[in-house]
Amino acid sequence: MHRLLILAQLLAAAGAFSLRPAAPGSDRAPATKIAASSSPLGDLLSGITGVAPSSLSPPSDVLAGTFIDPSRDDVDLGRVYKATKDGWGALDFHKCVDGRGSAIVVCLSKSGKRFGGFNPLGWNSSDDYSNSNSAFLWFDKNGKATKCPILVGGNTAIYDYATSGPNFGAADLCIGPPRAQVMGGFTGPDTEDNRSVAGNLRKGKSSVGGAYDYQKGWPVAGEFQLAEVEVYCNLNAGKRMPYRGGLFG
Repeated sequence: MHRLLILAQLLAAAGAFSLRPAAPGSDRAPATKIAASSSPLGDLLSGITGVAPSSLSPPSDVLAGTFIDPSRDDVDLGRVYKATKDGWGALDFHKCVDGRGSAIVVCLSKSGKRFGGFNPLGWNSSDDYSNSNSAFLWFDKNGKATKCPILVGGNTAIYDYATSGPNFGAADLCIGPPRAQVMGGFTGPDTEDNRSVAGNLRKGKSSVGGAYDYQKGWPVAGEFQLAEVEVYCNLNAGKRMPYRGGLFG
């Protein structure tokens, strides 16, 4: 086990590259833009040992045509959340991602599988759900990202719970589900202390087919555990203050 741990650390530290080369003379720190090369063996060892890669690679090919397509001149795709660095709690997650706009979630399970989802709406801790025809789940299949598209109508695509991590559909992919039932919108995260009921992003559950189209090879079912969760957004978009007005505000 000690040898596996050493090997996983070496694999996690190796092979980093930038999604887009920095402009000449740029002084932007590259820390949020690097991504480690992916390999099934490296991912499996990371899952077994719990030593996550320094950065996961967002699947840029499935982002073509989205608001965070890295080929666009106005997009600077960068990491805004990393669970092993920023914290595994749902409140840690929302502190980093709320108001950031469209985002791609990248997960690494303890079984060494990469998967996640695209949220075109972003998060604001609204304790409500939203519809979208642009949202999708994705997973790595033989080294290629495969989409699980939203079903026709885009109903209940994204649940934006203040006490949960990323939640796609009612049960299709829930990362860090809340420990207590969420009663509904108009409250927001700052009306009470939510830490005691906030979810832990180390845990997840999945049952694809309710809001998203199941694709053969989807890597998780039922409850599972995660070794890493990352979120990437357009760094050029800035951070917007979430709406807190309530029903009549």
